[in-house]
Amino acid sequence: MKQSSKLPMRLLPKVSGLQLAETFIGDDTISFTLESTSVPVACPVCGHETHRLHSHYRRTVADLPWSGRHVKLLLRVRKFRCPRTVCPRRIFTERLPVLVEPYARKTTRLREVLELVGFTLGGEGGARLIRRLGMSVSPTTLLRYIRDAAIASYPAPEVVGVDDFALLRGRRYGTIIVDQQRHCPIELLPDRSAETLAAWVRKHPSLRVISRDRSTEYERGIEASAPDVVEVLDRWPLLKNLREAAERVLEHNHQALCAVKILSSSGQEPSSYERTPKPRAAKERDASQAARRKRLANYKKVKRLHSQRMNMLAICRTLGLSREAVRRNVHADSFPERRRPPRQPSMLDSFEPCLGKR
Repeated sequence: MKQSSKLPMRLLPKVSGLQLAETFIGDDTISFTLESTSVPVACPVCGHETHRLHSHYRRTVADLPWSGRHVKLLLRVRKFRCPRTVCPRRIFTERLPVLVEPYARKTTRLREVLELVGFTLGGEGGARLIRRLGMSVSPTTLLRYIRDAAIASYPAPEVVGVDDFALLRGRRYGTIIVDQQRHCPIELLPDRSAETLAAWVRKHPSLRVISRDRSTEYERGIEASAPDVVEVLDRWPLLKNLREAAERVLEHNHQALCAVKILSSSGQEPSSYERTPKPRAAKERDASQAARRKRLANYKKVKRLHSQRMNMLAICRTLGLSREAVRRNVHADSFPERRRPPRQPSMLDSFEPCLGKR
């Protein structure tokens, strides 16, 4: 139905020079006809103002919904003649930059909402939420808004962290660079090669400190592009190196470790309650024994192939085992039995004697 009364302009986009001409309220859609009345209008190419009207045309753009109803703005805008004869644009259309971008089908404020939802939920999830809110957009459009969004500028970084991330786990990796002073990512590189990192570092002469992992590619890239930059190794790789070194030492002395008696913190042997494993079902016990037989067979195969002077990579390919499993079996002086993890303290420990009597 048509409404002759004017709606409050504060509910519509705040743009000077627009006049509400007509309102149409339907079951699912609300349409507003807006006319531009501002004069004079500047040419978008040369900037000269003019009053010389050429013609009118209509634009239909979507706006934010009202109470779940789709809102359409029917814009009656004008075309003008540029007064300068040397201007390459003889006829131009007046711009409404606050309301809608040129050639856009959605208002600026609607696009801002869609862009925010896209950044928060992505394409598919964002499109589902948008439909429930009374708007219409495809997942592809949301992803396009994300790609076209302006990237915020950041000050020249001085302390950054470099690490890799999986684009396709096990096959393709990229590099993420984080500003350690502002605690936010500032760059994503398409791979983790030394050349790519070196090219990025050369573009940022302000760098003073770079933290990295154990990657030799990152080390070569930093030394080739900025040898004076201080390199800091992340704490986690250091702890991982220590753990792996300790494991290698212990694996060489597996038999001796099995003979060592485990003592409690008081210097006494653990209580029977702590040493007694939890009984397992027959099915679980059979599966555990079958897994042990398989590990034992793989251990013997690895030892046999290694005694035939086959390298560890070839053993991995022949037996279909991981490098870690082959390395562990090669360096072990006997079959490495799996130990059940020690029982963790429980809040029921103090009640164990009482529970055992029931």
